[in-house]
Amino acid sequence: MTVLSLLGNFDTNSTIILLIFSSLCIRQTLVFVGQHWATTFAHIATIFILPIITFCITSVISGNLALSLGMVGALSIVRFRNPVKSSFELSIYFLLISMGIVASQSLDWFLILILGTGLALFSLLFINWTLIKIRNVGWF
Repeated sequence: MTVLSLLGNFDTNSTIILLIFSSLCIRQTLVFVGQHWATTFAHIATIFILPIITFCITSVISGNLALSLGMVGALSIVRFRNPVKSSFELSIYFLLISMGIVASQSLDWFLILILGTGLALFSLLFINWTLIKIRNVGWF
């Protein structure tokens, strides 16, 4: 597949949009039931970008056993060898490792990973900006 055909793929694009929308629903549900930890920027950004990272990684390694074992090893090294201070920091580490692995296998999935996480983060900033303009209260 070429980059344009993969970016024009309705299933991939709709899946990423669905992931962003479902992350928004989960975040709103957490706040509604009184989980105020989900109102910080780090947790909101983690809720938004982690599903997209996972989607791209599983799409890339789905048919390659060696690559999947290497991915598990790389992610576990980061998780257990590095003192991570926040879940957002851990998500960014996973994103950076995933970018390297995905780029080595497929430029198409690399672009989808970057565009998907960028769309999620810019959506987050746009929603926050809109809430500040309308209600003078943002998410974070």
